[in-house]
Amino acid sequence: MTRDQAIRAGLSPRAIDARVARGRWEVIARGVYRVFHMRAKLDVLRSAVAALPTAVVSHFSAGVFHELPMFRSEVVSVTVHASTTHRFPGVRTFRSRDLEAQHVDDVNDLPVTSLERTIVDLASQLSVSHMGSIVDDLVASNRTQWTAVAEMTEVLARRGKPGIGTMRELLVDRLGSDRSMSRLEAAGESLLRSAGLTGFLLEYPIPWNPGRRFDLAFADSRLAIEWDSRRWHTQAEAFERDRRRDRDAVANGWRVMRFTWDDVHGNPSSVADAITAALTSAA
Repeated sequence: MTRDQAIRAGLSPRAIDARVARGRWEVIARGVYRVFHMRAKLDVLRSAVAALPTAVVSHFSAGVFHELPMFRSEVVSVTVHASTTHRFPGVRTFRSRDLEAQHVDDVNDLPVTSLERTIVDLASQLSVSHMGSIVDDLVASNRTQWTAVAEMTEVLARRGKPGIGTMRELLVDRLGSDRSMSRLEAAGESLLRSAGLTGFLLEYPIPWNPGRRFDLAFADSRLAIEWDSRRWHTQAEAFERDRRRDRDAVANGWRVMRFTWDDVHGNPSSVADAITAALTSAA
């Protein structure tokens, strides 16, 4: 129970403090009290989500909620923002700066990390072989695809991100070292071919920075196409980096056109028309 809830129920601040002083209530977080001991793990999990700021069921508990094959765990776990220091008794608390709203589902009236996000999170806790068996079974039962898992991995990848090494090892084994493109990239390529646009090159090395690549390029026209996933596009650091890259392209005589998931799936004709116009003007 939170302090505000207790006051709304009719208790005065003095009455609350008296219960704490006598040991009847236990302080488990700032302004949060345990009124009685809980035995069921679901009760503990619900209490942790209620008590911890922006807590989301994740990792081990999310694996149980998603009923992952070949997976069992008694660990109760949630993820909170990395800036918080809150803890909850009996709950393993992970901290993250990259948990976006689109990576959270509603399961049994609780916020739970999505299936693909849960897979990548658990890769930091389980072996490569165990993770491979889990995802292979999920793919075989049509609950996800390796390309979807690959896309989530790349979205979350950063130096030091736990589990990314495990996931990349798995993806190379399942998809090859030149892994299948993301669903957005595949949809974008299909859109261009359907519109009769050909002559482009995939994963084109940037001429002035060969270590980096454009998603797709019409090299003769010096036109680059970038497919911006919704999640990646929301990161401020990535946004600024992409804009610097676009300025470098202009300085080197190239143009960069960026399209989102909503562009490709919601208004594909406008994407094709915009690229066609850009190619025509460059001719």
